[in-house]
Amino acid sequence: MKTLFTAIALTAFLVCPSCGIAQTTKAPTDLSVDAFKSAIATGKARLVDVRTPAEYAAGHVHGSINMDWTAEDFEAEFARLDKNMPLLLYCHSGGRSEQALEYLTERGYKAQHMAGGFAAWKKAGNPSVK
Repeated sequence: MKTLFTAIALTAFLVCPSCGIAQTTKAPTDLSVDAFKSAIATGKARLVDVRTPAEYAAGHVHGSINMDWTAEDFEAEFARLDKNMPLLLYCHSGGRSEQALEYLTERGYKAQHMAGGFAAWKKAGNPSVK
């Protein structure tokens, strides 16, 4: 009976997320437009537009750099980024920036992206530059 009780207690300890060792909390990777805007305002991250150069030229968030996720040399371009500088990524609607986010975080970068992308940024009435 004691062995059964120990097994049940151990199972509950391993299954229960709030039991035992404290879990580390990670910053969210998908940011709302408002959270993205706030993150930009801190000045503590590099703002990266992962759309094509033509999309970037048509309008982008002020202060962003353009690094085309679909370019043949995207790996070399992204490798030039400082791993110690957090990244804020965006694209048109969030798909490409989410792919870039996954690629970069797998390589040790600290990155977040704007859910809904530049389309959501504009819809919320935020400014852009050409």
